[in-house]
Order: sequence, then C-alpha cells, then structure tokens
Amino acid sequence: MFHSELKKVAAQIDRIIREDDFPGSINPSYLREAVKDYPSRGGKRLRPAILMWSCGLLGGKPESAKFAAAAVEIYHNWTLVHDDIIDNDEMRRGKPSTHFMTAKVAGKRFKMKPADAMTYGKNFAMLAGDIQQGWAANMLLKSVQSGVSPELTIHLSRRLHELVNRDLISGEALDVEMPFVKMEKLSPGIIENMLNLKTGALLRYCAETGAMIGLGTAKFANDKRVGQIGEFASLCGVAFQLKDDWLGIFGNEEKLGKPVGSDLSERKPTLLLYHTWKKLSPMERRKLIDMLGQRAYSAKELNSIRNLMRETGAEEKVLKRAEALADSAKKILLDFPDNKYRKLLLALSSYLTSRDK
Repeated sequence: MFHSELKKVAAQIDRIIREDDFPGSINPSYLREAVKDYPSRGGKRLRPAILMWSCGLLGGKPESAKFAAAAVEIYHNWTLVHDDIIDNDEMRRGKPSTHFMTAKVAGKRFKMKPADAMTYGKNFAMLAGDIQQGWAANMLLKSVQSGVSPELTIHLSRRLHELVNRDLISGEALDVEMPFVKMEKLSPGIIENMLNLKTGALLRYCAETGAMIGLGTAKFANDKRVGQIGEFASLCGVAFQLKDDWLGIFGNEEKLGKPVGSDLSERKPTLLLYHTWKKLSPMERRKLIDMLGQRAYSAKELNSIRNLMRETGAEEKVLKRAEALADSAKKILLDFPDNKYRKLLLALSSYLTSRDK
C-alpha cells in the first residue's frame, strides 16, 4: 500500500507542477527550462507525501493540502540546485545538474571557453534556484483555492520563510563549514544537529503544515499533536540523512544517479567518517584524512575505505543509529488514531532506513 499510495501522491504533485503557469513568463527561455527542470524530474516525492498524509492523520482531506504539498517539493528542489553548485556535483537523478546543463547551453550559444561557460552556468543556476523559491511561495498561497483559510495560509507562508529558510540554510552553512573543522572538534551531537537543520527542518515543516491543514486553523499551531507529528518528521529526517550518507559510500551508483564517494571528495565529516576516524590510531587517522579530497576514487580505493568503515564498526553503528531514530519516530505515531494515514507514515519511517537509492 505504501508504494502505491506514494505513486499516487507523486502523480498528483507531478501534474500540479507541470500545469502551473508560474514559470511561463520567465526569460530567457533556457532559464525558464532550468527553473522547471528539477521539479519536473520526478523523485520520491516524500515531502509532499508526509504533508498530505499528516493532514489525513488528523482527520483532514489530503486533497486540501495538495498546493502546500507541491510548494514544499518545489522548495526542496531550489535547495538541491544551490547544493549542487556548492558541491560542484555534475549529476542529479541521473541527469546533468542545473549549472552543468546551463553551462553547456551557454557554451554552445555564445561560443564560450569552458571555464567561462561554467561560471555562467553557476550564475544562471543560482538565479534558477532563486526563482524556484519564489515559485514555491506562490504555490503555497494557492492553498486558499483548495479550501485552506486565508489566515492559515498566511501563517504557513510566514513559517516557511521565518522558520524553514533560517534553519535549513543554517544547516547548509554548517555543512559547508564542517570540512574545515578539525575532526577532534566534532561530535555525533554536532553532526546530527547539522543534519536536523539541513534535512529535518523542512520535513518538520511538512508534517506540521499537513497537521494544521487537517485541523483546519492556525489556532492549532501550538497544539501538542502538531508538535508531536513535527518531532516524528524531524527524527525521520536525520534517519533519512544517515542512510543517505551510507548510500553515498556503499550504494549503487546507477540507482543513486550520482557518483559514489562524492562525500569523500568533498571531505564531508559524516557520522560514518567520524566514527571510523574515532576508532583509528593517530597514524591511521592521518592516512584516512590524507585519502580525502580526491577528485575521484578507484574501485580499489573505495573498497579500502569501505573495509575500514566496516572493520572499525562505524558502518554498523551508523545504520543502527538510523534504525533507532526511525523506531523513536514510530513510537510517536502510536499516540495517533489507527487509520490509513498512520499506517502510511509508519511504513514511510521504515522505508527511510531500508531504501537502496
């Protein structure tokens, strides 16, 4: 049921995004295509599902939350566009990332040198992400068309800009900063806090927004149930990111749609890397740190790092932590009515730690 219902949500969100008129007047045309690109590539659509199912969990009609659900998906995608620029990732979901795609267009159209074309591509990708953020805000305001009160719609809009923007971008900033922080200055708590801000903040917003739409008024913003479902989503967010970090080392490149080992290239101090480093001798730590930052890794080099992560127990520790967070999230749901949407959210929390892409 989980996968079939998730596909239904994805199909509905795909249609809303595809048919929306917001991008129609964007110029030049290749900027317009860049704005539409990531939101139109599909994806798991987990954030819209959390929002709509949280609405149903508290007795609302998920249909009334459809514009808010489409808004968070568009919002999520602008963060990916900017994230890919920061990480200089060439691929996203098996296709060229926005800045690589626009660089190619610029190089062909204006006969630019590769370096100039890449700078141009990054500039246009930043602009595309900025417009996507405006598109998300515009989509959220359309919630009044699906029966959400103007008062609640304004409240949700304010929370998106005041809470999510601040926390999510703070999390991204900490993520950018961490590779330059000495490993001994870090801790599991510091790393998980960054993950909660970077990933958990938007998931919390999705769940709490769905819950408030389900309850039908902004007066329930401080309702215990809204806070509980938000905490559920935050825990799921960190569990999701821990599994994502594991897939970034141990996953299948074809399924992921992006290179395995990119976190190592970017020197990202994931919890997986931290626990590995923690168990090594000073000499072994230096060797591990020296292996980071390579442009690419051979199969032999990658297997060597994988073996190190397994032998130190880091892999097992991180996977168990992700499962523990998911289990804690499930326990929160037991306080809610045993309906179809609770079953779906329970299944989602299990999926987050069992997925392979």
